[in-house]
Amino acid sequence: MEYQEMAKYYDLFYKKKNYDKESTFLENLINKRKTILDVGCGTGLHMHYLEEKNYQVEGLDLNEGMLEVAKTRVKGTLYQGNLLDFQPKKKYDAIISMFAVFNHLTDEQELEKAILHWYKYLNEKGILIIDLHNGRKSGEKETTIDNCKRIMKWTFDNTTFKENTEITYIIDGKTYQDTHEFQIYKLNQIEEILKKYNLKYQLYENYSLEKATDDSKNIEIVIEKE
Repeated sequence: MEYQEMAKYYDLFYKKKNYDKESTFLENLINKRKTILDVGCGTGLHMHYLEEKNYQVEGLDLNEGMLEVAKTRVKGTLYQGNLLDFQPKKKYDAIISMFAVFNHLTDEQELEKAILHWYKYLNEKGILIIDLHNGRKSGEKETTIDNCKRIMKWTFDNTTFKENTEITYIIDGKTYQDTHEFQIYKLNQIEEILKKYNLKYQLYENYSLEKATDDSKNIEIVIEKE
């Protein structure tokens, strides 16, 4: 099943996701900066929270279905495009990318390209925040909400550092299949990229100001433009 078809069920399956914690983490880092671009904004939940805090937020996503849902809850302009080559017509005080969007890139070369691409669209003293999934184990999980069931099975390859996930949705008695592949990045790979370009950065874990490790469930790359 394509994300576009799943968009109307997306928020249902992720309603237990702690958007408040994530958005508070973002707010504390963004602080008094005013203009924000959310890269991979999905259905607009982070955008909505930040707009409620009086930030001026715009969103970018590849998926039309997600953007259609986002339109129902945000005020800011929404753009459709790919995170590697979309070229905004302006710069921002803050650029964020949450919920493993950058894990969809195929390797660390694309990660490097994407970081440099978005860094150049920051205003002076701007901040770039990239949220990465850091799963390094295989597993499975089943979630049932109302008449909808989701069964996820994921396999982590310790050689390629790729996580492949097979997802079965059972919605109103109908079964849909989906798959996706995440690239998991090693901390030393991330740091090599950031040091290569003398970027001012911090690596945090799990939407806190604790320093990230290879065992962190999530890694947040925070880059400040000097």
